[in-house]
Amino acid sequence: MGLDKRTIKIIVIVTVTVLVIGGIIGLVLGLLLPYRYVELEVWPRSDAYNYEQPLIHFRVSDSGTWHPWYKKLNEFLKPYETTVPEEPPRAPCSVHHHEQRLPVPNCERALSMWAPCNVDNFYGYREGRPCVFLRLNHIHYWVPEPYNVTVPLSIPQDMPNNIKKAMHLYPANQYGDFIWVSCKGEFTADEENIGPIQYIPANMPPGFPASRLRTADRIPRSDRSLPDLISGPLIAVVFENPHRGVVINVECRIWTRDIVYDRNSRVGLARFELYIE
Repeated sequence: MGLDKRTIKIIVIVTVTVLVIGGIIGLVLGLLLPYRYVELEVWPRSDAYNYEQPLIHFRVSDSGTWHPWYKKLNEFLKPYETTVPEEPPRAPCSVHHHEQRLPVPNCERALSMWAPCNVDNFYGYREGRPCVFLRLNHIHYWVPEPYNVTVPLSIPQDMPNNIKKAMHLYPANQYGDFIWVSCKGEFTADEENIGPIQYIPANMPPGFPASRLRTADRIPRSDRSLPDLISGPLIAVVFENPHRGVVINVECRIWTRDIVYDRNSRVGLARFELYIE
């Protein structure tokens, strides 16, 4: 049985009203909810994770204090488990010790590239040379503007020399763009206590290859509100000889033209504390 004109009119009015209200609600939520800026994540994380200044604390002589950090890194790296790692590998390809895994040449090569930040070395915690993994988050909202030597724009004076050197060794027109990363002691005392830092994989530039990142310019607009299905690439920072018995404040940041450094900001910046006994 067909609908009369009055019923159809009511249905149209109700439908339009619902759409208008839905649009208003969406607009209000868009204005009220915070925009998710790109975040530099720090792993491992404690159960009582404090975003402002997460603490990594352990005693080298007491495996009961560093083993939980080792387990947390294994849990974090499980999504990267593979026998066919990418080239170059995004992460150590296994969280199983050598006696527990089948020797696959590609995987063994990836693990050697990530040494000492791999499971066979307990990620350095057993020796008091801890590895901390860094990863970018919320990048599906972001269109980065990388620094590289092919763009005739000035490079910040405070950019670390190892990044400037990497720009020349890995020019963007040959190797693609990188989101450069640096870590340092946050204050003068921390710079004195932090000791040498090495970025892992050691034979790669200290940064995230832009081609590996699913940034907003690389995905459909409809996918920008969806979480990434593939875990992003990692960088590990190994602290080779940190001073023991003191809290060391560490600051890591990314270097791009579109992000202005601000110590009070969380955008592209991460802080954490190391306390090794």
